[in-house]
Amino acid sequence: MSNAELASSEWWNEYKDTVNSDQEMSVRGHDQFDDNFFVRIDDDTYMIEMYGGEVIDVVANPGVNGEWSFGVAGSRDVWEEFLQEIPPAHNNEIIASDYRTAVRGEDGYLELHGDNKKIFQNLRPFQRALELMRETQHS
Repeated sequence: MSNAELASSEWWNEYKDTVNSDQEMSVRGHDQFDDNFFVRIDDDTYMIEMYGGEVIDVVANPGVNGEWSFGVAGSRDVWEEFLQEIPPAHNNEIIASDYRTAVRGEDGYLELHGDNKKIFQNLRPFQRALELMRETQHS
């Protein structure tokens, strides 16, 4: 378990190192992942700047200067559930979680936002980037 609190500066630094050293991000075209995305935890937004499948920077609450194509939002409780070593069904990956929110109208799941075309063009590396949040949490 990471000693850093979820979404603290230290945690995001650990996350950046985890993504940038991940072998999978450099295969199957993941090294072409150049779209920024956001992670919203309660009222805090973190812009993840990606280039070549690596995290260039994480900007907390970027305001109007933040530019991203898509992102994922949820409460701290939902994120903590998603980041469990073995998360519960429907909160174990982003499409299942978003389905519960967007299609079924249920609370307690993560929700995708933004350009759907960009989400699906980048789905594999985006999912991997989210999985690496779990790895960061349990390193």
